Amino acid sequence: MLRSAACEFPRHLAWRGAGKRWSRGHILKIVGALVVIAFLLAVVAWSTSLVEHRLGSGEETAELIYLPPTSFLKAISLGYEQPLANVLWFRTISYFGRHYQSDRIYPWLASMCNVVTDLDPRAEHVYRFCGVILPWEADHVEDGITLLEKGVRQMPDSWQLQYMLGFSYYFFRNDLAAASDTLRKATLATGAPAFVSSLASIVDAAHRGPRSAIDFLTELERRDGNDEMRAVIRQRIRELSLAADIESLEGAVATFQRRVGRPPIDLRELLASGTVSIIPEEPFGGRYEFDPVAGRVVSTSNHKPPRLGSSQLREAFLKARRAAN
Repeated sequence: MLRSAACEFPRHLAWRGAGKRWSRGHILKIVGALVVIAFLLAVVAWSTSLVEHRLGSGEETAELIYLPPTSFLKAISLGYEQPLANVLWFRTISYFGRHYQSDRIYPWLASMCNVVTDLDPRAEHVYRFCGVILPWEADHVEDGITLLEKGVRQMPDSWQLQYMLGFSYYFFRNDLAAASDTLRKATLATGAPAFVSSLASIVDAAHRGPRSAIDFLTELERRDGNDEMRAVIRQRIRELSLAADIESLEGAVATFQRRVGRPPIDLRELLASGTVSIIPEEPFGGRYEFDPVAGRVVSTSNHKPPRLGSSQLREAFLKARRAAN
């Protein structure tokens, strides 16, 4: 059985002073809230057993509602929405663990995650958990992305949620524009580690081109005081400079071939013909050369432009998993 993080003490029940006595109305309200939560637990337990009985019996039935609507839960929680969210989160974790150990089918997981975050919109651990489990385990990609978008709206300063959302845009939707914009925000968020800027620069280069990513990282290096992040950023700038140089030189090779009717013998011929005014300095200490056999510009340092795999990898992953099952 998977465990969730410990719940914080209900905000509404926090002790406000050693000598202060609660009023009778306050006590009755607390008791009433506990009774309501106990009732809801009974309803949830009953509906859980009913759903599992129907699914297990093989009957073809209409889809059942696993939880009451959020509006109903908010109305009867008497203001104790966070404690109720904590209770339902435990039920969600239990539901996931039970199915993970059995059929690995989760028809209610997305709805449960949404209800919990409706009741406690700043439950970041719920967004992170469901943002991974829904697309990767439950194969509910759009539900996972929608939940992460909801989390980012509630907590725009969370680099974790921005990072997860940006990666999901790239990997599952192959949406470079959305991924690039979101990962840039993740990189600029407080506490973002170095690896976030690495992914952001690769995706940004694929979307806007290497020069745009270099400008972005140069400004980020200037603003950031973290030595580790600066070292990673400088390394990434060198890699992107390599990519930009090779892209520019290969463009010059294509221009030369159109004019002369053949590829150049080497890059010096590009200089001699005036196709380029300078051969850039290779950022890793090597030099650029033209490989006439491959028809490509390469570096003698053996460094290559950074690449990020296609979202087709995800489709291959799912196909292999289905075949294994």
